[in-house]
Amino acid sequence: MTISYAGEVPNGSSFGCFWRILCKWRGSVYKLVWRELLAYLTLYYTINLLYRFALTEQQQRIFEKVRQYFGAQSESIPMSFVLGFYVSLVVKRWWEQYKLLPWPDTLALFISAGIPGADETGRLMRRNIVRYAILAYVITLQRVSLRVKRRFPTWQHVVDSGLMLESERKVFEKMDGKSPMSKYWMPLVWATNIINRARKEGLITSDHIVQTLLVELSDIRRRLGALIGYDTVCVPLVYTQVVTLALYTYFVAALMGRQLVPPAPGSTSKYEPDVYFPLFTALQFCFYVGWLKVAEVLINPFGEDDDDIELNWLIDRHIKAAYMIVDEMHEEHPELLKDQYWEEVVPKDLPYTVASEHYRRHEPPCSADHYKVKAEDAVYANVQAPRKSHDETYADYESVDTPLVERRKNWFQRQISRMGSVRSASTAYSSGGLFGRNRHNSVVYSSPEAGQPVGVPQQHHKMSLYERLVGRKSGRGQHRQNSKHGGQKSNGSAIPITLRNRPRIPTPDVTKEIMDRENRIAMGMQNMGVIMAHQGYQNEVPVLGALVLSPIQELDSGSVNNTLHAGQPGTTALAQAVLSPGLTQGMTPMLAAAPVVSPVTLSPIGVSQLTLVNGSAPSTPRTDRTTPPIPRATVTEIPSDRDSEHSGTGTPPEFNRKPNGSKRGEVYV
Repeated sequence: MTISYAGEVPNGSSFGCFWRILCKWRGSVYKLVWRELLAYLTLYYTINLLYRFALTEQQQRIFEKVRQYFGAQSESIPMSFVLGFYVSLVVKRWWEQYKLLPWPDTLALFISAGIPGADETGRLMRRNIVRYAILAYVITLQRVSLRVKRRFPTWQHVVDSGLMLESERKVFEKMDGKSPMSKYWMPLVWATNIINRARKEGLITSDHIVQTLLVELSDIRRRLGALIGYDTVCVPLVYTQVVTLALYTYFVAALMGRQLVPPAPGSTSKYEPDVYFPLFTALQFCFYVGWLKVAEVLINPFGEDDDDIELNWLIDRHIKAAYMIVDEMHEEHPELLKDQYWEEVVPKDLPYTVASEHYRRHEPPCSADHYKVKAEDAVYANVQAPRKSHDETYADYESVDTPLVERRKNWFQRQISRMGSVRSASTAYSSGGLFGRNRHNSVVYSSPEAGQPVGVPQQHHKMSLYERLVGRKSGRGQHRQNSKHGGQKSNGSAIPITLRNRPRIPTPDVTKEIMDRENRIAMGMQNMGVIMAHQGYQNEVPVLGALVLSPIQELDSGSVNNTLHAGQPGTTALAQAVLSPGLTQGMTPMLAAAPVVSPVTLSPIGVSQLTLVNGSAPSTPRTDRTTPPIPRATVTEIPSDRDSEHSGTGTPPEFNRKPNGSKRGEVYV
């Protein structure tokens, strides 16, 4: 087992912290290098004695020249560089191999929670799954560790230890006959099959638990496979040879270059004392050879050195801990009692002993806790100051219902959202039939069902020709004033309609094409007034008002909400929005009880269908003056651009209507 000495050096600030560990023998550098050092000193003294007593004076002069040459050239070998990189690589591999050793504790916890119950079947499954995991662990270490191999030399020894059954040994022997490859993964396959069986039999109630167990088993297999990979794929042999040759060549040269000899008679060289023990040469040998010995010990962490990992102890520990988790402690826990801080909820302070009182600390401050930002530097640099404008007030068509005060309060939030988002350039709008949203304060989203007039979405800063023709007012006060005075009769050239003219956001559908259509509609209204005056329509059916449908793109033309039927509240609300209060009272019974209905197909830019009462207008003026005439609704359609092109005569548009043509509908009452 790796020598642990952390408990002997708890305080590094004490004087001579590491002195107490220098006297250790097991796992020490003395134990590793004393043999090599003894052999090296023996060679050193042999050469020194030969120089002093076996060589003649002439031979001694030659030996001194050789000694000087070796001493000068031995320093050219970069020992620190070569050994440093090699030992760093070996230590890294050693630590990674230790971290790859799997521990079955996590798997045992998952199994104990995933396979509940105290019945014999569940207990068998839990114990066998963890036993198979440890069996795979033992089979793997049997191949990479001499310690484990000496403990389990054959399959029979594994059976005798209780980790394998006799039937399982026969399966292994049979598989070994088919293929000599390592089969450390076979117990994991058996554990996987047990988990699947438990799921089919209902002992495991969730597929997520099955996945968790299989992931843990696959992680164990990955770790065991990596251990075999580290054992079979070592550090390149050439790297180890280079380091070893460099070290021993360096000290062979030092045997000649570090010899301490007395100065020759008449020599002018620097005086060197004649000592009988090469102290610094011996220290250098211990350091460099000890450095190499570290690599030799750690290159195989599963060997028999003092610092190798004690795998046999780990096997004993794992099997005991796994059985304890899945069987002894399965579904068992202490009695549920209130803890000491139950009433206090969160303890204010935990107790300290007298010996540990000086370790009490508060939360350590971070590097920026005490930094103060200047007031002028805390101003936002990428957010513009708020401006009172229509763009800022009605910045979002979805916020039309939001009061102005709330929008101004949330100005900063909108600024932040604008910086991080890009609004879509096109949005589909509905008159209420598709989404069913009630926007009573918005002309853009007005609908006949809500009793609101349907207007054309326009720019709030400029009135179009169509608005000027129909006499659209601006401002809420003027709208209320006109609603009190009632509607005015029109001859078809200019029809005043009091619609709410609240500033709105131009919708994406308001384009040049729609503005052109509005101009053609205005011209058609003028032509309609001339035609009605020419044919005497005004004498027979007085025109009380006009309802112009908003050019809003309808997504679903077949929606029921887009059709006005007689006798429905939506039809009454539509008439009330157009007519004056006095005329509305006379129209309400007629709209509710009229038997004749006539559907009219409108343009795709307007509402899909419109159904109003179409009374049969008399061909001659009435002669009976006793009964006042009842106002009747007459449906008049203005042709679209396609119908205008094909209709070159001055006939009314309703006589040129095509069965499936696209019309823009306007109702004259």
